Amino acid sequence: MFNFNKKTFLWVILSFIVFTIVGTLSHEIGHIAIAKYFGYETYLSYGSMYHLPKDYNQDKNVIELEELEQKFQDEGITNIEELDKKVLDHYNNLVAEIQEKFPNNKTHDLLITIGGPVQTILTCLIGLFILYFRKSKHRSDFKFLDWLGVFLALFILREVFNTVTATLTMFISGSTQFYGDEFRTSSALGLNQWVVPIITMLMGLAVSMFIIFKIIPFKYRFTFIVSGFIGGILGFGIWFGFLGKWLFPEAISF
Repeated sequence: MFNFNKKTFLWVILSFIVFTIVGTLSHEIGHIAIAKYFGYETYLSYGSMYHLPKDYNQDKNVIELEELEQKFQDEGITNIEELDKKVLDHYNNLVAEIQEKFPNNKTHDLLITIGGPVQTILTCLIGLFILYFRKSKHRSDFKFLDWLGVFLALFILREVFNTVTATLTMFISGSTQFYGDEFRTSSALGLNQWVVPIITMLMGLAVSMFIIFKIIPFKYRFTFIVSGFIGGILGFGIWFGFLGKWLFPEAISF
């Protein structure tokens, strides 16, 4: 009843490891693309990105503030309210001047946040298009392009993973506030923070069930499910456990 193929098992595990890493970085590049469009300087790390207004790091007030905060850190000062009033006033004035010169744009922040999930979904759609173009549903044997379509379409499993992980965290640790892209998007739109994550999770479940049970030939199915589960966990563990930190010891300008 369950067909198991050792060769398929090994290369699917390896593929899931690779695509987990590629999917993570391409997701962050989705954020970066939107930030670049709005003219921000962007920085990429192994599991995140951040953006700054143009010339922010060269601003004299920013440089002075960073030097001041480094001095506080070196002196073991953790509560700035304990500072001498003159120093505290100077610190607060620097912060105010920086905020005035580089005001936060909530619309830009929302669109940049959305950029990551949109990139993931677009990659999924490209994979589905390849499968449609190849008529993979009617094939009993898969070639390279068929498998490429499968793995690209399954990028959307990220949406399932994020929401399931948040749900487990809520039940295990009691956390009630989450900061993933989908959660922040919901909050920014004035919705319950779970609305967008649940919608994208359901999309991810629908696509993955369709791929696994309607597209992948039966002879590969059981092996694919087992090896995909193992490969996804390994890919996450390898990338976030040590490889990502080794390749990105610091965020890089991107």
